Amino acid sequence: MALVELREKLSSALARARLDKTQLAKRAGLGRTTVSEALRSDASVPSAETVAALARALSLPVGELLELRRGAAADPSSGQSEAPGKSIGEWEPHDLEVHPAGGDASRQGSSSLPLPGYVRREHDKGLMQAVRECAQGHSRMVVLVGTSSTGKTRACWEAVQPLAGQGWRLWHPFDPTRGESALEDLHRVQPRTVVWLNEAQHYLGDPKFGERIAAAIHASLTEPTRGPVLVLGTLWPEYAAQYTDRPSPHEADPHSRVRELGLDPRPGS
Repeated sequence: MALVELREKLSSALARARLDKTQLAKRAGLGRTTVSEALRSDASVPSAETVAALARALSLPVGELLELRRGAAADPSSGQSEAPGKSIGEWEPHDLEVHPAGGDASRQGSSSLPLPGYVRREHDKGLMQAVRECAQGHSRMVVLVGTSSTGKTRACWEAVQPLAGQGWRLWHPFDPTRGESALEDLHRVQPRTVVWLNEAQHYLGDPKFGERIAAAIHASLTEPTRGPVLVLGTLWPEYAAQYTDRPSPHEADPHSRVRELGLDPRPGS
C-alpha cells in the first residue's frame, strides 16, 4: 500500500536523523499533533502540505513522497476520512459562536438560550447575493467587519440557511487549534461546503500558518474541481485594515498572501 510505504519512508528517515517528533515538528514548521498523526499507522492520509514539509525536514525527495501520498489518497482502503464538516442542519448555532447581539457576555455561549428573531440589515443583501451565486455553482468568500457583539456571526448563520435545504455541509476548523485545523484539512474540503472562519484573525493572522492558510483558501476558491465553496469570515475593523493595507516601501509584508485573496470586507455593524 502506498500509505504504508509513505509512513515507512518517513519513519526510517526520522530514525536516521535521530530526532523525536517534537524536534521534527519544530524543524518542519508543523504542530506536534500533525506530525504524530502523519506517522501513526491507523490515522488518515496526511495532507500534501504536511508530507512536503516533512520530506524537506528529513531531506527526502518531495516529489516521490507526494506521489505516494496521491496514491494513498486514491486507495479506498487507506482510511482516508470523509470530507470535513457536517450538514448545516446538524449544527447547533451556539457551537458556531452565534449569539445575540449585545446582551450579557457571560451568558452568550449557553446553548440553552434560544436565538431571538432576526432583523435583516443592509449587509444581509450582500451575504444573500453571495449565497445565491454559490447555489448556482460559483465559489465565493465574504468577510463581515464590525466591532464586538454587533451581530456579524448571526448574520452569517442566517445567510447559510438556504444552503441547508440543498445538502450543503459546514466546516468550522477548530481543533487542535484553529490555524492547525484549517491548514491541515482545507485541501480536503469538498464542493458544496461552507468554510466557517468566525474571528478570522485566528486563521489569517496566525503568525505561523496565516499565509499558508490564505494560499490554501485561494486554491479552494479558484480550482474549478473543488467548487462551489463558500468561505465566510468575521473580523474586527482593526484586523481588516491590518490585512488589506499595503505596507510602506522597505517594510515587511507579513500578509501578502492574505491580501491576494482580494478580500472585500463588508461592514457588519
